[in-house]
Amino acid sequence: MEPDPRQKDLPFGYRPEEEHRAPAPSDWQRLPEGVAEEIERRSWRRAAFLFIATLLSTLWVGTRWATTVLDRPVTLLDGWIFAVPLMVILLCHEFGHYLFARRHGVVVSPPYFLPIPNLIGTMGAFISIRSPIPDRKVLFDISAAGPLAGFVPSVIALVIGYELSTVAPMITEPGMVVYSFGDSLLTLIIQQLTIGPLPEGMEIWIHPVGFAGWVGLLVTMLNLIPIGTLDGGHLAYALFGRRQWAASYFILGGILFLGITVHWIWITFPLFLTVAISLVWMIMKRTGRTGARLIDYWKGLLLKHPPVPDESPLDPGRRLLGWVCLIVFLLCFIPAPLRAFIT
Repeated sequence: MEPDPRQKDLPFGYRPEEEHRAPAPSDWQRLPEGVAEEIERRSWRRAAFLFIATLLSTLWVGTRWATTVLDRPVTLLDGWIFAVPLMVILLCHEFGHYLFARRHGVVVSPPYFLPIPNLIGTMGAFISIRSPIPDRKVLFDISAAGPLAGFVPSVIALVIGYELSTVAPMITEPGMVVYSFGDSLLTLIIQQLTIGPLPEGMEIWIHPVGFAGWVGLLVTMLNLIPIGTLDGGHLAYALFGRRQWAASYFILGGILFLGITVHWIWITFPLFLTVAISLVWMIMKRTGRTGARLIDYWKGLLLKHPPVPDESPLDPGRRLLGWVCLIVFLLCFIPAPLRAFIT
């Protein structure tokens, strides 16, 4: 028997003969009575542990930011000034996904946060989809809810942070590492409305709450990049269907072009996604939720969005909201997110 030519270059786990069928019951739905509830309890315990670990790591990072606004020795709890607004933003983002998934009857895990002692104390968070997404409308609702829910508190935190920030000359000590955070169109607009034009030779020394808002907008922007199964990839597939597959290659090429011509950090973005996808694959493999090879997982999650059973196009209201998400992405886009230099 010859292989179906439609199988070529399709995402892993996809069978063309099933493309118009209703989704079959997932393994989650076929579990014996009581087993799903026990897995759910264990998932929430695991999620609670990761949330606490991430809260501690962001508190630790926050202590370094607290030294910029407190005139006394700081403790771990002083890091709340950065950690709390950042965790609220991330919680809003993830529970936007979670609540809309539950609203549509899609079984999902609780949000899993990823603690790491980097510049912000976390690699973000993710939820695991445990039952089929039936159509592009549901895919759109779940995907759009996260970035939009995280965008609002990010803007609020940035406005508050700018109001609390200090405008002063760049005075540093020799050998001091100084971080310069890039601007998006939205941060420039908010800066003009809250602080106004900067005098010659003056800089904004951003308040920790404002930095949390800046990170939230950066997270929103990165998630809305329309490749693979990032939120933007989900939205692009919901809006354009399988045309998203071809577009993802051009977008990934554009990201690499930005890394060469604008800022090296964009080259690290595909590497960051590869590491993040590998971590998710390890968790899914360990818990028995995927049998895919890692290379197939990279291909399926980084470039080609898996299809959904019902490919019916979106209604006008959702298409309009899709343009709103594109505007949010453009407002949040930061060509050069971070620069560091030694004085």
